Amino acid sequence: MGKASILVVEDEYIMAMDLQIKLEEMGYDVLKIVSSGEDAIKYAAEIRPDLVLMDIVLQGEMLGTEAAEKINTLEIPVVFLTAYSDDKTLRQAKKSSPYGYIVKPYDNRLLEVTIETALKKYQADQNDMDTVTHDAMERPHHEKEDKKLEESTIPKSSAKIIIVEDEFILVMDITEKLERMGYEVVASAASGYQAIEEVEKLKPDLVLMDIVLQGDMDGIQTAEKIHAMGIPVIFLTAHSDKKTMVDALKTAPYGYIIKPFNKNTLHSNIEMALEKKKSEIQKQKKWGDIISTKQEELKMEKTGVFFISSIFISLAAYGFLVRDMTWLAYFLFVPACYNLFLGALSFKSQEKPKEFEIPPMVSILIPAHNEEHTIERCVRSLSQMDYYYQGKRNFEIIVINDGSSDNTGKVLEYLKDDVESLRIITRKPPRSGKGKGYVLNDGVQIAQGEAIAVFDADSRVANDFLKKIIPYLNEDNVVGVQSRVRMYNKDLNLLTAMQEAEFAIFGNVILRARDILGKNGFLGGNGQITTRKAMKEIEGWDGFAVTEDLNMSIKLMLKGHKIRYCGEAEVWQEAVPEWKPFFRQRVRWATGNLETLFVYLAPIIEAKIPLYKKIDSVQYLVFLLFIAFVMLGYVVAILNLGFMYIITINIPLAMGLLSTAAFFPGAILGIYRDEGRGIIGSFVTAIEYWAYCFYLIPLFFAAFIHMITRKDRRWAKTHHTGEEGTRGPELKE
Repeated sequence: MGKASILVVEDEYIMAMDLQIKLEEMGYDVLKIVSSGEDAIKYAAEIRPDLVLMDIVLQGEMLGTEAAEKINTLEIPVVFLTAYSDDKTLRQAKKSSPYGYIVKPYDNRLLEVTIETALKKYQADQNDMDTVTHDAMERPHHEKEDKKLEESTIPKSSAKIIIVEDEFILVMDITEKLERMGYEVVASAASGYQAIEEVEKLKPDLVLMDIVLQGDMDGIQTAEKIHAMGIPVIFLTAHSDKKTMVDALKTAPYGYIIKPFNKNTLHSNIEMALEKKKSEIQKQKKWGDIISTKQEELKMEKTGVFFISSIFISLAAYGFLVRDMTWLAYFLFVPACYNLFLGALSFKSQEKPKEFEIPPMVSILIPAHNEEHTIERCVRSLSQMDYYYQGKRNFEIIVINDGSSDNTGKVLEYLKDDVESLRIITRKPPRSGKGKGYVLNDGVQIAQGEAIAVFDADSRVANDFLKKIIPYLNEDNVVGVQSRVRMYNKDLNLLTAMQEAEFAIFGNVILRARDILGKNGFLGGNGQITTRKAMKEIEGWDGFAVTEDLNMSIKLMLKGHKIRYCGEAEVWQEAVPEWKPFFRQRVRWATGNLETLFVYLAPIIEAKIPLYKKIDSVQYLVFLLFIAFVMLGYVVAILNLGFMYIITINIPLAMGLLSTAAFFPGAILGIYRDEGRGIIGSFVTAIEYWAYCFYLIPLFFAAFIHMITRKDRRWAKTHHTGEEGTRGPELKE
């Protein structure tokens, strides 16, 4: 068979060595042998084998069944290899939907055929999920059909089984064994044609299939037709030669039992097959529902963008035709007043946080795709944080390497020997590259902390970062905290300097004011902290969302939760130094804002939350769009003043004043609050920032076009160069 890679989880050294020899003789690549559940999870995530062979009783406190549940969430197939087959153990094992269950003692034929069956079935499952995804995207969603499908295909507690076997005495023996186990044998068949007829008529939960049958249709051909009906098949045969196995496994069976067999092997294989089928149906239904929902959301977004674009293009055309842009002045009145309100509010003091008696453990997640230039500095900076409890490090670092094609993997391999707190998750195609939300969700699956922190792969922090920010979570209903974002390469050029100014305004005024207003902040991706409990409540990140952090913030707000802002905890990142990648990044951000607005506007309006939170949330989602119109107001005012003899636009003087009121007070205040800036320097930087913000006008044209023309949602990450800046915390030697 193929050279599949295997992780062996076995706590008896001699047995593990013997198993490794057997597997390698069969042509498999044994990547590693571990003896505990904790190590099984760690290395399954890191080295991503094709299969995990898992004993149930292991060293340490974690059973193999518990470890398998975690590994299952990473979509790595598990086959149990154990001496235990009692009902209690089987119930625990079924929770992870394993791809096989081998009862010790076993022979080499059973081991090989079970592994090959599991590998083939796993591949078939991946293909089936692709089909489900395609079908959900191509046809409308019907809840009645889903319910009918689920009710008719998910096995019941007393499973109905058809036996396909041409030896009558053996049929009687198997029937007796099955009925003692609590199953219902609804029919038997001696030929393939008879088996298909009985399956079509009785719709069993499972078919036990011999390979050699009466007539000209063998069990493999019969199983292929039954597989197409969606009924699981387990082969029960005396034939296990290579050719027969290869042909039989093309039908993606749910098990392969070699005669003679014992009742424990039969029972465990049936239970695992029934559970696997149940799990598949539930997963396919859930995924189909998600895809259908996202397709509807995509249509909603396109409709919203088209509607808004039509209105504003019509208003702008009308204004230039009649030379009257008074409508824009009225429109600007809203952001001007609100921004002045936030600026004034930011002068109040934020509520001080309270220290935890027992500080929560923190799991730090770092999504990484082709980050060879920055990932080492990032990991080393985060690993040096001074966050301990009772003398022990109280955080872990989890880097999720999402299909990197550069040297990111090699850098991480080197780092794990130096950085004790580092854990690695490896995502490979086709699982990788589907969205940042999916990447982060993989990290959460193996994270051990009560608090989840997210950092970009170019992040740097001071060693007291967690000490400063974690206390902000110590309050009822506060489930998230956003830190202050800084640019370590701000002095590289004017573009990087303006990004520093932009984040200064955003943090020192907007987020600060929202914290004071009612702890109504938003998470910004880099340097954010959330509680595991809240993340579980909203089922993690939305892998389809262009800006998964904003999407999460809205979901938490709709649940009535609060998000705080901690300005004293700073995370330093790399500003984008060139205009082309910068513009691409901002198109993504603008798209994410508008996407979230159109999808969640109705839920925000209907939510049982205070009115000010509804208004503030909507204002936040359209903030970039408002600023774009502020800049448009300046364009109109400048045209009116500079070309009044060529074109006269009947526009009130209030246009320029409103744009100024909406823009400059907050800009100057936010920049001034950064250390080392005087009032003159802040004013000069605000003028530069004003000129910089004119890019928002073409940005929204680009974002609107992108939203109308795009067919799906992808993680378009920002490229990091790793060029050293003159700012930010220094690493300890």
